[in-house]
Amino acid sequence: MRARRVSAGFTLVEMMVVIAIIAILSALLISTSSRPIGANARNYSEQVVSTINFARLRAGATRRVHIVQVTGNQLAIYACANTGLVCTSPPGDLIQQVRVPKGVTILNTSSSLYPTGGASPTAPSGALNSSLSIRPDGQSTAMTIFITDKHEYWRVLVYHVTGGAYARQGW
Repeated sequence: MRARRVSAGFTLVEMMVVIAIIAILSALLISTSSRPIGANARNYSEQVVSTINFARLRAGATRRVHIVQVTGNQLAIYACANTGLVCTSPPGDLIQQVRVPKGVTILNTSSSLYPTGGASPTAPSGALNSSLSIRPDGQSTAMTIFITDKHEYWRVLVYHVTGGAYARQGW
C-alpha cells in the first residue's frame, strides 16, 4: 500500500486569494475620506426631506400646526398646543430633532422657491434661524434650504400649497 502524503502549508491559489482580499480591503480603507460615513450633502438633504414630510404627516394626524425650526446645527419639529389651522400659542412640544452631521452645512434658507436652480446663496451674517409652518390641511410656508458639504450643493424645496418637500442637486 501507498502512504498518503500530508501537505503542510498553503497552496498557491489559497495564498493569492488571501492577498486579493487584503488588497481589496486596504483599497476601500484608503479611499475613504476623513468625513464620517454617510455625512454628505445628498444624504442629509434626503434626511431633511424625510423630517419635513414626517412633520407634515403628523400635522394632519394630530390636527395641529407643526413648526420646523431650521438653525445652523439642527432641525427641530415643534407641535402647537391647540388644534386648528392657526397656532395661537407658542409651540412647546418638541417632537423631533435632527442634528447636522460634521462636514455638512446648512448654508442658508430662503422664502423663495428655486425649483430650476439659479440661486446664489450666501452665509447669513448672524446665526441661521428660520421657521417653516406646516398646517393640518397640508399647506406650509414655502422655503428653500441650501445644504453643502464643500463638494456637493443640494437644495430642499418645500412647496406652499402641497407642503411637499423635495431634494434637488445644485443651487
